[in-house]
Amino acid sequence: MLFSGFFIYGIGALFMLVAYKFGSLSVLQPILSSSYIFSTILAVTILKESMTLSKLTGIILIVISVILIGSSDK
Repeated sequence: MLFSGFFIYGIGALFMLVAYKFGSLSVLQPILSSSYIFSTILAVTILKESMTLSKLTGIILIVISVILIGSSDK
């Protein structure tokens, strides 16, 4: 499990390097915060963590922020 986690992290880092080469840093950096969404979803589904109202509110705010910042790129 640990090595597959490192492998997946490495693939994600390579994708981000390519994205930084062709994209705008002011747009790409906030999109990185979407990793918190995926982490929370995996924690709830795989680790059976509880989903509280504050976690759900945080996820909704992150999604709204990523959409607003991502759509502002020209």
